[in-house]
Amino acid sequence: MFAIIDNLLVAHAPPWYRTPKMQTVTLGIVFFWVFAAYTTIQFYSASTYGSDLAADCVSAVYLAFTLTCLVSPGVINKWGCRLSMFWGVLGYASLVLASLLYFLYGGEDVVWARRLVVLAGAVLGCGASTLWTAQGRLILQLASRADELDAFDHIQNGEKGKSNSHTGKLMGLFWAIFQCSSLVGGSISFIYYNQKPEGSTALYSVFLSFIIMGAVSTQLLLPPSMLQNPNKKDDVLDRRKDLEMTNEQTPLSANSGAEYTRVEPQLTENGMKIREELSSYSWQQEAQGTLNMFFTKRMLCLSPLFFYTGFNQPYQQATFGNRFFTRRTIGAELIIFHLMEIVGAIITGRFLDREDHASDANRRKRATACLAAFMVINCAGNVLAAMQEYAANHHTTQMAHDIADLSVVSPSLAFACW
Repeated sequence: MFAIIDNLLVAHAPPWYRTPKMQTVTLGIVFFWVFAAYTTIQFYSASTYGSDLAADCVSAVYLAFTLTCLVSPGVINKWGCRLSMFWGVLGYASLVLASLLYFLYGGEDVVWARRLVVLAGAVLGCGASTLWTAQGRLILQLASRADELDAFDHIQNGEKGKSNSHTGKLMGLFWAIFQCSSLVGGSISFIYYNQKPEGSTALYSVFLSFIIMGAVSTQLLLPPSMLQNPNKKDDVLDRRKDLEMTNEQTPLSANSGAEYTRVEPQLTENGMKIREELSSYSWQQEAQGTLNMFFTKRMLCLSPLFFYTGFNQPYQQATFGNRFFTRRTIGAELIIFHLMEIVGAIITGRFLDREDHASDANRRKRATACLAAFMVINCAGNVLAAMQEYAANHHTTQMAHDIADLSVVSPSLAFACW
């Protein structure tokens, strides 16, 4: 099947599809399918599995994710982004399959079914580290390719030395499409849980089909070296030239000193097969290179931000929502949470890539301003959440707010800030 997709992409992909912007849209669609299912599952985990099993499963996810992040860059370098993302997405399918077995043959009192869900959570964590690492590498490559093409256009137009940054815009575009998944998942959950009190095989079968669509969609991605400007003439000479694989390193991989073997598209018995540049280093060397990167100045400066976002997310998405909202209201809160992320991603991306002041100093100032805004808004959400926790500890009234109650406003604002 993948060979057929490769043949169609090489032979028939139109110029508008072979652009960094369109490939960013395609990457966003991959994540749209996957997280339309998984984000909903995570938000409803305590309600679906029970608080104890949900805690064990989430712990297995993040423990496996943390440990395998140390080796996932090597996997991407050795396998390439498309293959790595394909298997990474299938890791998410493992939890959905385990959940279906849990609904059909298990339950809270069946030990093997509970263990299977926890094991699937660990498999999902491994797949997630591979998927997100590949996404990070690919989006940086797409932005770098967009900068190259833009600079080339300026040179052709006699504007040598002028170029624009596309990283923020492409990041914002990807994030907006990705977060639309939660709007769809939240809508499905709101409608479903408004009718039924708990999860079912029918709902999780829909989720499984979403994830499989995401896995297949990974094969629609093109290597950045095949991309071109949308107004470029698509003649035979250009097509042959565009298929040549060039260096696809990102700034981070370039700093690591990794060596890549040039791999050009190969003509097999089934036709043309798209290939990526792969690392010639051993697995041990790849792992050592990843560990060395952890101790660079840039990574050490960013590590508190990385730690906080990962540390706080399980509480935001799993604990807080399940404690303070009814089941049908969680679906609406899911929409609010990710709608605000879409708005924030678009605004931030455009602000970072503003073309009126394109110097590195001004970019740094804008990045610092975005970081300051993140801290203020996120702290506001934490204050609102602390108020809810305080009220819950000092009152014996029902904690779960319903969308029809006025009391839902305060915790909803916390979700909006987060």
